[in-house]
Amino acid sequence: MCAVASSTSARAAEAAGDACASAGLAGAQVSTSVRLQHDDRTYTKITTELSVDVPSRWAHAKDLLLSEDSGAYTTAMACLTRHQPGQQRRWAELRSGPPVVSSKHGRIRVVDKAYSWVSQYRSYIDVGMWRVRAGARSWTVQLQPPSALAGAHWDEITVDPGSPGAEDAKPRPTERTGDSTLVWRPARSAPAVTVSVRPPWQRSWAAQSDRLVAVGLDRLGALLWVATMSVLLLVAVLLYRRRPSAPSGTQRRTLRNLAAWAPAAVVLFLLTHADDLILRYEERHDLAWSWPDQHILLGDAFALGAVAVLFSFARPSWRFWAAGALLAVPPVATMTMPELFGLRPSPWADTYEASGGALAAQTTASCCLMALTLLGCVAVAWRLAVDGGLLPQSRRFPGRDRVLRLRLAAPAVLVWTVLTAVCFAVVEERNWQRATWLSNRGSRAYGTDHGLDTLREAVQSVSDGQELIIDHTWILTGFAVLAVLRTWRATPTAPSVPSSTSPLNDWADRLLLLAFFPLAVGLDDGHYVDNGLVQVIWIPLYLLTLYGAVAIPSRRAVLAQPLEVSGRPLATVAGPSARSTLLKKSRNYRETHAILRRLDQGLLDDSRPERKNLEAELDRLHDWPVSGSLVGDRLPANVSVVDASLALGPRDDWWANGVRGARFALIPGLPAAALGSWADWIRGAAWQDTLSNGFALPSLALAVLWWLATWVGGGFLLGALWRVLPGRRGAVKALPVALAFALPVGLDGLGGWFTQEGFANLALYTSTMLLVLTITGIALDLDTFSGERRYWQSRLGLLLSVYQMRYYSLQVAYLIAQVIAVISIWQFFAEPTVMPAAGGK
Repeated sequence: MCAVASSTSARAAEAAGDACASAGLAGAQVSTSVRLQHDDRTYTKITTELSVDVPSRWAHAKDLLLSEDSGAYTTAMACLTRHQPGQQRRWAELRSGPPVVSSKHGRIRVVDKAYSWVSQYRSYIDVGMWRVRAGARSWTVQLQPPSALAGAHWDEITVDPGSPGAEDAKPRPTERTGDSTLVWRPARSAPAVTVSVRPPWQRSWAAQSDRLVAVGLDRLGALLWVATMSVLLLVAVLLYRRRPSAPSGTQRRTLRNLAAWAPAAVVLFLLTHADDLILRYEERHDLAWSWPDQHILLGDAFALGAVAVLFSFARPSWRFWAAGALLAVPPVATMTMPELFGLRPSPWADTYEASGGALAAQTTASCCLMALTLLGCVAVAWRLAVDGGLLPQSRRFPGRDRVLRLRLAAPAVLVWTVLTAVCFAVVEERNWQRATWLSNRGSRAYGTDHGLDTLREAVQSVSDGQELIIDHTWILTGFAVLAVLRTWRATPTAPSVPSSTSPLNDWADRLLLLAFFPLAVGLDDGHYVDNGLVQVIWIPLYLLTLYGAVAIPSRRAVLAQPLEVSGRPLATVAGPSARSTLLKKSRNYRETHAILRRLDQGLLDDSRPERKNLEAELDRLHDWPVSGSLVGDRLPANVSVVDASLALGPRDDWWANGVRGARFALIPGLPAAALGSWADWIRGAAWQDTLSNGFALPSLALAVLWWLATWVGGGFLLGALWRVLPGRRGAVKALPVALAFALPVGLDGLGGWFTQEGFANLALYTSTMLLVLTITGIALDLDTFSGERRYWQSRLGLLLSVYQMRYYSLQVAYLIAQVIAVISIWQFFAEPTVMPAAGGK
């Protein structure tokens, strides 16, 4: 009888125009709260909670116990959480899980938690039953209770505006708890609660980051970064061209590539980001285009322009040009003939509905443009690497460069494009379901809106997808720099002054190597309140810190120590031939010291040698003949032959040492890259935001590559500067490079502290860099004596001999301390980058 009565009352309510049967909710008990969290994040976070005790007599009470996908559940939940039932679109509202529904003693309890970010200027952000609007000076937080709960019993309404508190509140609250939390206890009928908040200026500026002027300043800062880096590279080109010696063909090619790529990088940046500024300008002046074909015309034109720049620089084979022309057909067709594919509405139509053909055509065009961009980047990377000799020569045809094969590049590009498209489609569908989870999915309007949203995202993916790829072309710039350093590095002009000791001895090499530091190793510093206007400042900061960290203590380097007789620096006589002599003497030195230790410990028999003979042998090992002189010399008093050997590194010049350092950094760099990507994209709340961004999963894969390039680049710099770094062991030599990395990062952290943004991850990055460089330094020490590997059962035994045990124990303790520091920072201090979900609209 009760069920029949409830059904009858529900039908009567629907007939009266009340689909929620609000009369049955008169006995419901409701509590709600909202909290604004300002600190340790870029944007203010809004968290809300709604608790409703539903009486069993409500017509839709039992519907809450059904599946979340059922229409009855959706209708019932919309009545409790939305101002009005019907089509609901909440792009900014996020939740870590569905509302929790429980039943006890005939009553059903619903607890709904949601959150969002204040990242839109002068727009209404609906979260739960609260609406937040961010103005230039103050924000308003307004309660918008569902009409179905108008007659319910409201136990408590809580608003925590955060520090410094509320500026105004209507009506006046019943009480205040904590530092700034306001509480209302209205009992019957929810009051129209409105709270005015004066947020911290940092969060106010961040909330206005979507304004045209803010976006323009942010793009200007990024443009200045790219342009400044390009100017540095062009200055280095001029310095190389002023060298008196005639360049070889390889040198001319690499320098021409660098001179052409430096301005091309600026052009690519402009083509990639200009369309976004134009669209925002149109929106700002109420000139926004309404139809898909107008967006396609703008986005595809700039995208094809960027592809043309890539192919013009790469100059690939005709097969690549043919493949590029074939891939360009779909975007050109949709751009020039949109009406043929249903992408342009009829002139007499008031509305536009996306057809399946239009969506298929635009999806094909978007995928083709992404494949075109990737193919162009692959061709550019191959051109730079082959011209610079960064790739090994062909095995099939010895003496000839490798050739980029389309049959190998095309499948790789196709796989990446398909995976990216699938991830994008899955995430965008997830965003749609999240935003419309309480909508009436059986209506025609729902299907129409779904189709239009999918088509709109497919159109927007052209610009966003290409921006994702082009923003990583700094890796291509790094290839161009390395190619020039490899082919143009200064060669010894005289036996007494070997320029192979350091790249800092030549002006051109110095500038290019220093520019490589912020380009490939430095972090993306200088972003505050979601604006990167000042990030260009970090370029000279990185340059100065690296040069200062190396040049200031360079007099303490082993090779800078003077010989005892002539007073000349050890570097002037430590050429390639001297290196082989030192390695032989180093083995005798270690063996003699091993005998001395056993002699002191009484471990030798009666045939033991005399100490004075062993000491005389060590003294003779200290002698050093000067090349080209009849007068003998001696190594510096505080430098042993082992120290001198380790100071030279595993190879004969700084470039080869740098290559070895990059290879050794790759091993610890892999887990370090995974750690950095986890901290940025997965840990904590970051994973939810990653799942809300259409290109986040491909970005996560590129983030691993980004971090790996950072650690490998640090290893290259360590090896390249190895001979001028202070310290006798690799772990000590790693400190100046790690310090040069840490100082700009620390300044960035200071800026984050000033703007009250989270910066704890910076400590994780710095400690990880020190750990990677320490392991790389130890590996370089071990590689210096790799010729003795066959005499030892393991590398550990060789390392014990090289470090003479007491040094080894110190190195192990130092390394373990670093690992513990990284784990501690990771566990207690590291935090994800807190940003609004990119999937919001």
